[in-house]
Amino acid sequence: MANTVVVTGGAGFIGAYVTRRLISGGWRVVIYDAHPDGNVLSMLIRDWATHPDIAVETGPISDGAQIIELCRRHEVEAAVHLASPLTQEVTANPIDGIRDVCGGTAAMFAAAHEAGLRRVVWASSVAVFGAKGDYPPGPLANDACHRPPSLYGSCKSLCENLSRRAFAVDQLDVVGLRLSVVYGAGRLRGFMSYPSHLMRKAALGEPVHIPWGRQRMHWQYVEEVAEMVAMALASDRPGAGRSFNTPGDSRSWFDLAKALRKARPDVAVTVEDAVDPTLADVIDDYDASAFTDTYGYLMRWPLEKAVPQTLDTYTGMIRNGA
Repeated sequence: MANTVVVTGGAGFIGAYVTRRLISGGWRVVIYDAHPDGNVLSMLIRDWATHPDIAVETGPISDGAQIIELCRRHEVEAAVHLASPLTQEVTANPIDGIRDVCGGTAAMFAAAHEAGLRRVVWASSVAVFGAKGDYPPGPLANDACHRPPSLYGSCKSLCENLSRRAFAVDQLDVVGLRLSVVYGAGRLRGFMSYPSHLMRKAALGEPVHIPWGRQRMHWQYVEEVAEMVAMALASDRPGAGRSFNTPGDSRSWFDLAKALRKARPDVAVTVEDAVDPTLADVIDDYDASAFTDTYGYLMRWPLEKAVPQTLDTYTGMIRNGA
């Protein structure tokens, strides 16, 4: 019988790709999501509702009792915790945002401890850090101090503290992955959904205009994120409550445009020579050596490989009416 893992937020953008990756690796996945229908899961795994290795449970992430019950009923061994509102949602509704990000993570850790799970891999964020000017030049160190400028980042910073506490007090093995600009076919929401929307336009053959060519970003292809989650979940190396900077491609929008033109030479791609004033001081490079040294993962999806794959996936989704 396959080992079973619960994936909170498993019907969302990252969650759907993680679910597909885990199934391909021999896991049975229990998706726990507030809104499983009509989400990215439906676009990526069309037979998800009848798939023999997928079970779906619906409920709020803050309901620890329900998570404990489903873990016991499905004989869950480990968890991937991805359920979280996005930055703008937390800003617009702090009460619900703090409840779902912080309370939801605390509930997940407590439920995992009570249910005797082997490991929890969860999504933190580079939003725990401040602006580029707050730190020395070069890739940002894994142990750099937290200076979150947003409420969302403050919530994730608290979650990292909860992760350390879960290990120190409950001896729960927890691994936190700090994610940055995650892109790929199917992303529907969030400020950083913009790159994915542009690539969908290119897949449709529509012109693409990029206003901030010189703006550098820390790009993470969603398949890369799914691979990192799978590796951290299966590894025998303990997480010990730590949170890690994770590998990505530190590149400019000019580089993305070049990859788009190569993948779709029939699409008109125009780029302006400018920097986004709202992102000018955003950190675009992170030292991921702690994660690499612990779990042996090296970046596999640079823009040149990930952009054409994103276009191909979008083409398939569009063909299927998504």
